[in-house]
Amino acid sequence: MKLRSRLFLGIAGTVLVSLVVTVVAGALLTRRSLEATALRSLERQVELIATQRREAPARDVESELGRFLATDEQRLAILSSAQAELLLPEDGSERLALRGVASGTVGVRGTEFLYAARRSGNEAIVLLRPASSQAADWTPFVLGLGLAGLVGALLAAGVALVLARAVARPISQVSEASEALAAGEHPPALPVVGPREVAALAASFNELADELHRTQDAERAFLLSVSHELKTPLTAIRGHAEALDDGVLDASAAGTVIEREARRLERLVGDLLDLARLRRRTFSVRSEAVDLAELASLAVERHHAAARAFGVDLEAMPEGDARAIGDPDRVLQAVSNLVENALRSTPAGGTVRILADSGRLDVVDDGPGLADEDLPHAFERFYLYDRVRDGRRVGTGLGLAIVRELAEAMGGEALVRSTAGVGSTFSFVLPVEPSASPAPETGRASPRIAGRFSVAESDDVP
Repeated sequence: MKLRSRLFLGIAGTVLVSLVVTVVAGALLTRRSLEATALRSLERQVELIATQRREAPARDVESELGRFLATDEQRLAILSSAQAELLLPEDGSERLALRGVASGTVGVRGTEFLYAARRSGNEAIVLLRPASSQAADWTPFVLGLGLAGLVGALLAAGVALVLARAVARPISQVSEASEALAAGEHPPALPVVGPREVAALAASFNELADELHRTQDAERAFLLSVSHELKTPLTAIRGHAEALDDGVLDASAAGTVIEREARRLERLVGDLLDLARLRRRTFSVRSEAVDLAELASLAVERHHAAARAFGVDLEAMPEGDARAIGDPDRVLQAVSNLVENALRSTPAGGTVRILADSGRLDVVDDGPGLADEDLPHAFERFYLYDRVRDGRRVGTGLGLAIVRELAEAMGGEALVRSTAGVGSTFSFVLPVEPSASPAPETGRASPRIAGRFSVAESDDVP
């Protein structure tokens, strides 16, 4: 059953039940009210009869009253106390004996009567009226109440239908758009209308669809970039292998190029494997005290040869107590990626400095710097790698994205400051005190592909 039908039946059913309860309760209350009014009328009449019997001969009063009461289906009975006790119900007899007056209902030979009784000396004056005579009084009211309830039910059904459509239409649109999204289509934006909750659902879906569309575009661009980066070393390896086979190239020179391109290909494949691991939610980091100055010195040792080959000075400059909380291996991995990025953009004769301070590592270069529009995208995959190509084979284009993910995994952040024509400063910021809660054992979900591990950890992605 569709949502609209369920909403309609639910709303209309609730209103209908409420109307039925109201009509039934109103009919019962009306009947009781009419019965109470009739009993009060009988009490006044029996009081009047008692008064007249005291002031006039009893036979004349009874004869006159008999003719009058016969037209109103009422019955007058002058009974002894014993007879009255037998006729009236037990509670009525007790009230008559104690207070001299009583009223209520009594059954006589299978017929229910309303009665009012008054004691008059040794006798009891009892006035009876058939309870069925009340039907003529309350039936018109019940019919009117039922007609009003029917009209109300029809109006409620109409309102329920309108409400059901108003609520179900946006939800149906979200359902249809979700099916289109699952089929790989990009549905148009949903109108943000209806009740607040329904409008919020439509707005959330629009944001989700837009984010998914952007992610899909980024994935396609990523695959294109990866394909290009894989093709470059493979083409070089194939060309030199063919030249070596044809005997037109020295074996030593060809072997050097093939080895260099194979290492580059191995590094790129390793980064791709690491990215896949991060997406599997199995990324974990340690949380312990680390000496950032020591890690800065290790990064200088690791990249000293490459920096000298490029004619770039690489130096570590600790600034005071450079303690932080993080994973030493991952921090060294991150700062190494930042150094590779700096070496790729710093011209010969320039300087790359690693500044270590409390909870912070800054890598400062003398490169061309970044434009303002490039800063928000600096840590995206291949973004700066594709923009800055000066022939240096440093990194794979994934390093800065890895830095950002590693920083966030350790409770920190990755930052960049740059001035065009002057240089850039990439920062890796970490907490300086242990977190109140332990680091999670599994990574978080993220729409970005980022992160890097040592390829030696595994040769495949389980």
